[in-house]
Amino acid sequence: METGFFDNWKNTGLPASGSTFSNPSAANGNVGFKGGQANQSVVTDPYAVDVLNMPPKTRLALSKLLKDAGYLRTASSKYNKKLADAYIVASQDFETEKARTGRPALTISDFLVENYEAPTGSGAPNLPSRSIYQYTEADRIKMIDDVSQTLRGQGVTDADKSAKWYKDLKKSIDNMIATGTVSTSKKVKNPKTGVLEVQTVSTPGFSQEQVATVAEKAIRKATPEDVARKERVDFTSWMFSALGGN
Repeated sequence: METGFFDNWKNTGLPASGSTFSNPSAANGNVGFKGGQANQSVVTDPYAVDVLNMPPKTRLALSKLLKDAGYLRTASSKYNKKLADAYIVASQDFETEKARTGRPALTISDFLVENYEAPTGSGAPNLPSRSIYQYTEADRIKMIDDVSQTLRGQGVTDADKSAKWYKDLKKSIDNMIATGTVSTSKKVKNPKTGVLEVQTVSTPGFSQEQVATVAEKAIRKATPEDVARKERVDFTSWMFSALGGN
């Protein structure tokens, strides 16, 4: 139904389908609409009645269009006041747009589709984003090699690469890289300024620091003798230097 403006919608209760104007002169003619106030009429709004009488499937399709265009928060196949109000407001905007753009053939469905709003604001679904860093095989090996060089004084050997501890460590790092960093964004009101801001929360599944920590733990556990030997050498060198040796 695509008709004119309906200025009464803000103060109108919705009668059952087929209702007519209440008789202002009849006693309690408005009971159930405006608290039974006398001398007050209730107008049946054609847009609200249209929504009420729609088949559930059609009503759901309409509510999805209204939701996508920012007029409604939750889509539903069931009638409710918020759906009727959203349809009325959208219909008024539609009539204005059709008139000012000179498009008599424009339908309200077309209007809602062309005014689709991406779900970014508060109350809209916020899909998380995932950042995956690209590392070559050589990059991944170097991550382990650098930690090995620090702990053992030598890089990863061919014997290390065939050992179970190395394969498990490599797989763990591959999984961390594949996890990447998950970020979610939403609009929140700054408590100090009262201004809406976009707040992004990032949950890292991978970082160079995480790799170093995991690699150090694995190397210390797998090759404790090599690590201890490097620590003794470092300590001896430090003592020699501290005592003034050359």
